[in-house]
Amino acid sequence: MTSNDPGPLVQRLVLGAELRELRENADLSADEAAAALGWYRNKVSKIETGESKLSDKDVQAMVALYGAKEKSVDRVLEMAKDARRKIPPARVPDWAKKYVHLEACASEIKLFYGDTIPGVLQTADYARELLSASVVVPSVDVDAMAESREQRSARFFGSNPPLLWVVLGEEAIRRRVGDRDVHRAQLERLRSLAELDNVTIQVVPLESGAHAGLGIAFTLLHLEHANSDIAYIESLTSSDYLSRPQHTRAYSLVFDRLRVAAISDRDTLSLINREIAALS
Repeated sequence: MTSNDPGPLVQRLVLGAELRELRENADLSADEAAAALGWYRNKVSKIETGESKLSDKDVQAMVALYGAKEKSVDRVLEMAKDARRKIPPARVPDWAKKYVHLEACASEIKLFYGDTIPGVLQTADYARELLSASVVVPSVDVDAMAESREQRSARFFGSNPPLLWVVLGEEAIRRRVGDRDVHRAQLERLRSLAELDNVTIQVVPLESGAHAGLGIAFTLLHLEHANSDIAYIESLTSSDYLSRPQHTRAYSLVFDRLRVAAISDRDTLSLINREIAALS
């Protein structure tokens, strides 16, 4: 994918936003539209939030109901075709493949992880240690997945990188993953990222006690091309993509409070440097 081709997942979000606007201009609720089309109740909502692929037959039925002009119909049909393209393969569990491609298209990424370094910021060796301990990742896939994680972070060092905001729990910095060399190299990678103009990294100290993100980890993606925000939450065997405003607002509020609870980016860099020195 290039900056001019955001990929089928983002195109699906753009298509959903276009269809929502046409529906609202026709003064129909999502439930009313679904009933008129003879669809199950949530189908229109899933289409508008980019959760469902759309056939040309379905597109034509929707734009006919909404009274769309011919120019709009042609544009929507072209977007639907684009959105049906296959997603390129990714070296991640099946439930995370969608996330990797959304991450690659995001113009702004916000990460909160309490006890580990997030995958997109990991070195291959650090990732290999974590993946080797997993009960859901086959050993034969560990090396390829570890290399893939390190490669994903290259985007932050390239031209036209996304804005990256990271809040980590202090444990993520101090917990030894692998031997001293592996952990030190991971912290050096984190330091290199923290020194970039497009990246801000902060740490929430252990001594700060309870905070709004305790017990959870999440990612917020802003997709400028689709004018869309997505909260991504991953568990051991599945993941959730939350795009409704009530969800993204809640996670954005938590992230803002975590930034307030965290030490500054300058103090975080000092903490990372102290840990690197101790490991040397």
